[in-house]
Amino acid sequence: MSVHAPERERITGPPRHDEPTRGIFEKPSGPAMRALAASKALIAGLAVLGAVLGCAYGLSRTPTYTASATLQVGQVNPNSPGFYGYVQSASALATTFSRAVYAEPVLADVRRDTGLSAVRAASNLSAEPIPVSPAFRVFATASSSRGAIALANSAAHGVISYEGQSNGAGPEASSLMGEYKEASLALQGASARAAQLEKDRRAGSFARAKARAERSAAAVRLKAIAGSYVAAVASQAPRSGLVSLLAGASTAASDRKSRTEMLALLGLLAGALVGAALALALGTRAKPPGS
Repeated sequence: MSVHAPERERITGPPRHDEPTRGIFEKPSGPAMRALAASKALIAGLAVLGAVLGCAYGLSRTPTYTASATLQVGQVNPNSPGFYGYVQSASALATTFSRAVYAEPVLADVRRDTGLSAVRAASNLSAEPIPVSPAFRVFATASSSRGAIALANSAAHGVISYEGQSNGAGPEASSLMGEYKEASLALQGASARAAQLEKDRRAGSFARAKARAERSAAAVRLKAIAGSYVAAVASQAPRSGLVSLLAGASTAASDRKSRTEMLALLGLLAGALVGAALALALGTRAKPPGS
């Protein structure tokens, strides 16, 4: 009976440096990668050509200018005890008032100042509130710097005028004014009839007393309407100061540089993609049949 000696464990050492390295650091290989590697010059040339064409188109197009005017809701007093509460409420009002840039009276003012139609002006105007502040901005775009500035300032003044009129003129006050005029005419008529009966000796005492009562009632009604009218006017929002111009538009920014850079980048990517597609097509066509 023979006894076999136990086999020794095979000790493996570190990998030899002459062995090829495998894994994620392995150099990509394959027909597609070989075709792309062989056409580096073609891909780079088309990418540069696309970037040049995109840059040329960006420089040749008419730039769009944007100007902005800043409007403020109410009057800000940082030393007021209710300043923080005012800022919160005025911020909500700024969001609401910013939408007035598309109101018909505002667009009518813009048309009178700039000659733009309501549709054209509305497409070139926008507004947005400034976060955590009682202010909002009116933006205007045009093909020239002067046109953008004029449009922004015209729209800003139009919003100020519109908000002052719509919030300052209440229907109740207008109705009371009409009633006051009618009551004033009624008082004058009652006074004239009472004076005429006082002079007429043939008029009886009852007719004279009735005329005096009608005159007193007309006077009381006129006084009551006058008090109601004063109260209605006092409760209205002020016509001026509700929305004020904080900073008018004085300069306009052009999008020529940003658009040119974007078009150049898009041309670079498009050229690289076209070059890669041509390299793959040429590599496939040059591949021997049956390989």
